[in-house]
Amino acid sequence: MEDPKADETSTPDWLQANPGYNATEDSSAPSTQNDGRDSTSSSFLQRLQKIATIISLLLSPISIILVSLWVSQKAMGGGGVSWKQGDSGRVFNWHPVLMITAYALMNVGVLVFRASGTSAYQSSLASSSAEAYSRKRGIMKSIHGTIWSLDFIFGIVAMLAVFKSHNDPISGYIANLYSFHSWVGILVLSFFTLQFIIGIASFSGLGGASRLGTPLLMEIHKYTGTYIHILATATIMLGIQEKEGFIGCSYTVNAPDLFPLLNYGLIPSACKISHGLGLVILAMGFCTNFALARFPAI
Repeated sequence: MEDPKADETSTPDWLQANPGYNATEDSSAPSTQNDGRDSTSSSFLQRLQKIATIISLLLSPISIILVSLWVSQKAMGGGGVSWKQGDSGRVFNWHPVLMITAYALMNVGVLVFRASGTSAYQSSLASSSAEAYSRKRGIMKSIHGTIWSLDFIFGIVAMLAVFKSHNDPISGYIANLYSFHSWVGILVLSFFTLQFIIGIASFSGLGGASRLGTPLLMEIHKYTGTYIHILATATIMLGIQEKEGFIGCSYTVNAPDLFPLLNYGLIPSACKISHGLGLVILAMGFCTNFALARFPAI
C-alpha cells in the first residue's frame, strides 16, 4: 500500500472553450502567483508527516517487545508460548504475539514508500532523476511485498493457534468465533487476503492485469490499504480489551474509588503492560495514517 497520487487541479475543457471564460477570474483555476503561504504550509505539513513516520517506525519494535513481555506474565496462561496439546493457554499466546508482530511489520510495509521518498505523491515533489527514482521505488516495492507476504503467513498461523487452543481435548473445549473481536478479525483477515491478491496481481500482471486493469487495481490497492490498517488497529485494541477481561484487571476497593490514579499500583502487572501495548498500537495507528495522508495545498 502506498499513498495515492496527487490530484491534478485543472479547468475542464468545456469551460476553457467558452469564449467568455477568463482563467484569471476563475477561482478554481490554478494560480500563477505564489505568495509563499502555500509552500510554507505544505512544507510544515510535510515535516510533521516525516516526524509521524519516524515515530510510527520506532513504535513498531516497541510493540513487539511489549507483547512479548505481556505473554510472559503468569496471568497469560502461565507465561510463555507453546504448541503442545494440553497447554492451551500458552498455545493461545501465539495469537497476540504473531498478530502484533504482523501489525508492526505491516506498519513498516505501508510506510516504506513514504519513508524513502518514493511514494506517488512525493514523486511530484522530488527533483531526483527518473532513473534513480524508478530504481529506488522498485526496491521499496520488493520490501513492501516481502513484508506483506510475511504478514499473511503470521496471520494464518495466529488464527490456527486460536483454533488449536480452543479445540484441545486435554485442556478443555472452548467455543470459537463467539466474540465481536473474532468476527471483526475474520473480516480484516479476509480484506487483507484480498488486498494481498490485488497487490500481487497488479505487480506481476496476473490474469492480464498488466494491461488496462493495472492502474485501476493499483488505485484500489493504495486506498483500501489505508482502511485495512485502520481496521487492524481497532481489531487489535478490541482483542487486548477482551483478553484483559479474561485475566481480570480490576482491584478490590472498600470505599468509593474517587482517585483511581492513586491505586494504579493495584492493577495487575499483566494489565499494566497490556494498557501500554494498547496505547502504543493507538499511537501507531494515528501516526501512520497521518503520515500517509495527502493534504491539499493550503
